[in-house]
Amino acid sequence: MRATIRDVAKQAGVSIATVSKVFNGYTDINLETKDKILKIAKELDYAPNMAARTLSSKKQQTIALILNELNFTRKSTMPMEVLDGVYKYTEKSDYEFVFYATSTEKQLSKTFRQFCNEHNITGAVIQGLKMTDPYYQEIEETSLPTVLVDMSVKNPKVGTVSIDNQKAAFEAVNYLIEQGHESIGMINGSRDADVSILRETGYCQALKENAIPLKESYIQYANFEEDISYFITKNLLTTNKEITALFCASDVMAIGAMRAVKDMGIKVPEDLSIIGFDDIILASYVTPELTSVSQDMREIGFEAAKLLTEIIDGDDQNNNRRIAHEIKHRQSVAPKK
Repeated sequence: MRATIRDVAKQAGVSIATVSKVFNGYTDINLETKDKILKIAKELDYAPNMAARTLSSKKQQTIALILNELNFTRKSTMPMEVLDGVYKYTEKSDYEFVFYATSTEKQLSKTFRQFCNEHNITGAVIQGLKMTDPYYQEIEETSLPTVLVDMSVKNPKVGTVSIDNQKAAFEAVNYLIEQGHESIGMINGSRDADVSILRETGYCQALKENAIPLKESYIQYANFEEDISYFITKNLLTTNKEITALFCASDVMAIGAMRAVKDMGIKVPEDLSIIGFDDIILASYVTPELTSVSQDMREIGFEAAKLLTEIIDGDDQNNNRRIAHEIKHRQSVAPKK
């Protein structure tokens, strides 16, 4: 027969209410009693009913990580790194952690508020939204504790955690310019992604500050996909043979570009320098090794969860967090001939 909360209370010599408080995260139970109850519960193989626990406890608080258009591949583990960071923080806290994947289609069937209410979500960390997504528009006005990864909205109640994408892109392109490159193409992600807009702004800023004319035809969009980048790079370099360097807004697109130039008989970095963004694991294993802007997605996930709990607790003095980035110098960039 399955052990009940009454069995745990009887063996521990405490009231049912005391056992309930321990499993619902109350802090007014002394450590010795708490440890005793948890030990007995383990011996009896007792687990609280989560549905009843949520209904009976006003203290129950749940943090959700919501990933939009989840795209986890062997080449890019970034979503899982964010998940790991959020989980690592909640593991050390009194908050429950849940994970959900969504899509633009799912958002059309249920509002952000409805979704969170149905799943008893106290606050949410969200990654991967596009500016055209229904949830993005709702979050601009939401009062639910929310933290966005790699994007921002005009809502002072919503937190954001990311690197300084504009500055990082500026530094990457400026590094290419320091190597003597002036004809620099850009393989960008999506026109409606916040990070794409910021990275393109940084690209344009670097050209402007170095008095290099901006050519709109040099900027192409590959939707953060390797195969699209492959074909776009071929077309870009065929029609603009003067290009000597490429700034790619993700490593996955940079890898697609490297495949393309190899098939075209162009050598990296002798004929063309390429710099990526994200510093995924594969960046160190492709040939030549890919120079890339490094960002720690686990730290970003950890800080996003931390910021969310601060917002939930009412400490919302600084809702915008910046995580450090750096350029990992490898073999794919060389001085212009």
